[in-house]
Amino acid sequence: MPRFKLVAFDLYGTVLDISGLAGRLSGILGRDASELLVAWRRAQLERTFELGRLGRYEPFDEVTAWALAQLAPELDDTIRKRMADQWLTLPAHPDAAAALGALAAAGVTTAILSNGTRAMIEAALRAGGLRVDRVRSVEEVRVYKPDPRVYALLDDMAPRAETLFVSSNGFDAEGAKRDGRTVCYIDRGGATPGLAPDLKVRSLAELAANVAPPDWRTRGVRVVKGSELDASTAQTPGMNRAAAITAATAGAQKLWAGTVVIHPNAKTGAHHHGEVESVLYVVRGRARMRWGERLELVAEAGPGDFIYVPPFVPHQEINALPGEELECVIVRSGQEPVVVNLDLTPAEPPEEVRWIDPLHRG
Repeated sequence: MPRFKLVAFDLYGTVLDISGLAGRLSGILGRDASELLVAWRRAQLERTFELGRLGRYEPFDEVTAWALAQLAPELDDTIRKRMADQWLTLPAHPDAAAALGALAAAGVTTAILSNGTRAMIEAALRAGGLRVDRVRSVEEVRVYKPDPRVYALLDDMAPRAETLFVSSNGFDAEGAKRDGRTVCYIDRGGATPGLAPDLKVRSLAELAANVAPPDWRTRGVRVVKGSELDASTAQTPGMNRAAAITAATAGAQKLWAGTVVIHPNAKTGAHHHGEVESVLYVVRGRARMRWGERLELVAEAGPGDFIYVPPFVPHQEINALPGEELECVIVRSGQEPVVVNLDLTPAEPPEEVRWIDPLHRG
C-alpha cells in the first residue's frame, strides 16, 4: 500500500512547464521572448508576495496581467492579453500525465494546490490532458503562498500524516515545510527551499516511482498463451485476426500484437489502418503484398521476412500459395483496432517492386 493517501501538487513549474511559453510568446512578439518570460514570472511572484505583506488579494489572472504591464508597458493591450491568455494552456512537463496516472493506478488521490484561479487551473489541466481528483485554489482563502492558510486547504482531503505536498518552487516547498507538512521538492535547477524537504527528486516520474512503486507481480512481464488469443477483434474479409497483446490482455498502452491467418489461395479485401503503423512477420507460407491507390504495386515475402506498412497506405495481403495457409505475426503502433475497408478497382497487372539499394543489387 502507498504511504500517502493524498499527493497534492503545485501547478506552475511543478506540473506545467513555464519555459514552454517562450516559443509561443516569441511568435506573438516576433522576437525572442525568453528573457521577458523569466522577468514576467519573477514579477508575477513578487506581486503575490507584496500583496501578502499588504494583507490584500488580487486574482492570479489580474496579477499576471499587471506584472506584464509593468515590464512591457509599450505593448498594445491586445498583444498583452494574447500573451496573458497563454497561461491558460501552458504545456505540461512530459512525464506529468504518466506520473499522475501511476499514482491514480496505485489508489492515491491526486490534487492541485495552486496560486492560480480555479478557472486558470482547470483550463490548463484540460489543455494538457491531465486528470486529478481535486482542484484547490488560493482564491478560496484569498491569500497567496506561502501563507499557512493555503496549505490548510489540504486538511479536508486527507489526514496530514498521509498527505504529501509536491512543488518545484523553493519558496513553496519551504512554506509547506514550515507549516509542518510532508514535502517533496522537485529540483529543476531553481532556487532551493530554506528547509530540507522530506523527499527530493528531479522529475515527476521519479516522484511517482518513490511514492507508488509498481507492483511488478501485476504490472510486470505478461505471457499470453497461444490458447488465450482473442478472436473478437476487427476483421477484414479473407483473413482471421486474433489479438495477443492489448490493454485488456497485457496492460499494453501503445502497442497491439496478434496473429493473422490467410487461407490457401485467399486474399484480404483492400484496406488501411488509419494513423497506425504495422509490422508483419511471416511465420509460414508466402505473402504477396499489393499497395497503392489502385493496388498497383506488388512485392512478396517468405518465412523469416518482415513487412512494414506505413499509416494510411491502401494495401491487400494475398496468400501466394494455393495449398498452404499464410500465417503471420502482426504488431501495430496503436491500441485502437483501426481497419478501414476500401472499395477500389485494382490495377492489372501490378508493378513488381524490388528491394534495391547499395547493399541489395537488383
